Amino acid sequence: MYSYIIRSLTWLNTIPSKAITLHIFIFVFFLGWVANISAQQADIAILLPSTSTGISEGDVSYARSVSKRFIRMLKSIGFNADEIDESAAASKNRFQNSVSNPYKLVILPLNQKISLDTAVVLNAFVDRGGKLFVTYNLADEVGKMLNVRSKKWMRRESPGQFSTIQFDAPDVLGLPNSVRQVSWNITVAEATDPTTKVIGHWYNSDNESTGYPAFFLGNAGVFFSHVFLPDDIQTKTQLLAALLGHMIPEFQHAIAKRELDALTTIGHITDLDLLSKFVDYGGVSEAKHALHAGKTMSIQARTNYANKKYHEAMNTSRQGREELAKAYNLSHLTDTTEGRAIWNHSGLGAYPGDWERSAKELADAGINMILPNMAWGGIAHYDSSVLPQSSKFTQYGDQIQQCVQAAKKYNLEVHIWKITWNLEGAPEDFVKNLRDSGRTQVSSSGEPINWLCPSHPENVKLELDSIMEIVQKYDIDGIHLDYIRYPGGHACFCQGCQKRFMLSSRINVQDWPKPVLPNTGQYSKRYSNWRVDQITRLVRLIHKRIHNVNKDIKLSTAVFGGYPSCVTSIGQDWIAWAKAGYIDFVCPMNYTEDNKYFTDLLENQLALMPKGVAIYPGIGATASNSILTPDGVVGQIHLLRFLGASGWCIFNYSSNISNTILPAIELSVGKKKAKPVH
Repeated sequence: MYSYIIRSLTWLNTIPSKAITLHIFIFVFFLGWVANISAQQADIAILLPSTSTGISEGDVSYARSVSKRFIRMLKSIGFNADEIDESAAASKNRFQNSVSNPYKLVILPLNQKISLDTAVVLNAFVDRGGKLFVTYNLADEVGKMLNVRSKKWMRRESPGQFSTIQFDAPDVLGLPNSVRQVSWNITVAEATDPTTKVIGHWYNSDNESTGYPAFFLGNAGVFFSHVFLPDDIQTKTQLLAALLGHMIPEFQHAIAKRELDALTTIGHITDLDLLSKFVDYGGVSEAKHALHAGKTMSIQARTNYANKKYHEAMNTSRQGREELAKAYNLSHLTDTTEGRAIWNHSGLGAYPGDWERSAKELADAGINMILPNMAWGGIAHYDSSVLPQSSKFTQYGDQIQQCVQAAKKYNLEVHIWKITWNLEGAPEDFVKNLRDSGRTQVSSSGEPINWLCPSHPENVKLELDSIMEIVQKYDIDGIHLDYIRYPGGHACFCQGCQKRFMLSSRINVQDWPKPVLPNTGQYSKRYSNWRVDQITRLVRLIHKRIHNVNKDIKLSTAVFGGYPSCVTSIGQDWIAWAKAGYIDFVCPMNYTEDNKYFTDLLENQLALMPKGVAIYPGIGATASNSILTPDGVVGQIHLLRFLGASGWCIFNYSSNISNTILPAIELSVGKKKAKPVH
């Protein structure tokens, strides 16, 4: 199409000036027609809930997040999806793009209620053969279409109660035997007609059936009793492909084509000939055998596809890709001096109550640094006299002590991940006391924010005291700061900030906060710089205090990858921290599946970073909505090594990573131990 447009533009140059207007009109009409056709290519619509039906803004926002994950999963198996707001869906009959190209599937990601008009349109859609994919919320009108009735909402009664889903539906070709998902709550439902079957049940962490249904499949579509979470996303994508291919057989063609296309992209390599050269250079005999097996399977997959045996093509493509990925992972040369770090967001390791198992597993995979999240702004998973103790501490005991003891046994460095300012998870009375004392943040519109205000002296003292308690009490290797920033440009504009800004700047600011608001305020730039100073002050003080106690303890930070935009947006000038010598290494969160964007970010970061301060780029293996494959993680490790980074840090250590990412890491980098560089 683009070559046609270019030829058309050249042709316009030959037209007499008197006729140019008509031809431009025709050309613009052509572009509009092409755009309209392109807009109608999606076979799938996602119905977003609307506050007009009585759904809260918070639930609407979360539904949009769930929708984004659906879109990414669908794209990875060959489909585009249109998001349609319910407030406009019924009036425009949006479930049919055109007579010749109606949607074939409508997804309801989190639709607690639907309007009567929407119910009428959905009923008509189902009557003409359209299918529904409904997650978590089951409105009565939708349940009648699926022959499923919601009984109750249920919170898990014990940790690990809802840990996996096991399937029993041999007629659904390509359906995985099980999928991992740790859910905190579910919708308990039952089928109301024999034509709707339960095809999957929830199992607990001990592999025992809970008896609660997870997936229903009927003539009108699917109901899933929760939403797709980021864990085990590759298997969930396979599950989604199997269900879509079963409900809408014509979809199998596109899914099989996408699986074939995926065979040509392994890690950072996008060509099988280049993969062959990469494997030959590595010289690992096992890798060469895997490469041969993968290529043989890829040929068979293409033959199956050509013969319209789409299910066989899908299966053989997946098996072939596993072999090619194995060949790729085995063929990497390893560096004996690099930081191999991993974040652990839970603070419990991958196996709550068993840091020994987690430490051994990480060491076996070649990891040499663990960054466990042990404290927030208002809660601690250890024996703290400064911060309120968490339920994790109550249930499992002192997590820092257990982590350090196990890590030392397996030669893992422990850098305690401390979230600053953010009061998520803190006891309500603790937060209320802080708010009543004027110590929490306020938005530009005057709304309270449950973050500590960085300019308040008592909050600075609280952060310092909590960190120094850890440094003095435990034999750790470092402190790792996260959320060392403001939540965004909308904060903080509390009265304390007004007084302290006026005092430091010697400016009398009236009509607060209008004169200091981003971009529009008379003093917006000065206030932005002042915010940066508040964050930098804490980094400087932490550096000074911990080095007064022990100069061997390292200070590091997790930061936004886009620099310098993060300086003005969130007050985070991490390059300035590095140049001042306040930090020993930095982990920019370069979470992306796009290798070009990943390398662009890192090249900019390396160019700005002073010598002597290491960069461990963050790889978003299980970041929100990520569909990064295990070999994709290894590929980004290869790229950052090539560019000269000192190591890497993977998000996030959990039982999911244990079964997916760590085996790939062990194949590629676990062959040689490495010493951290910082």
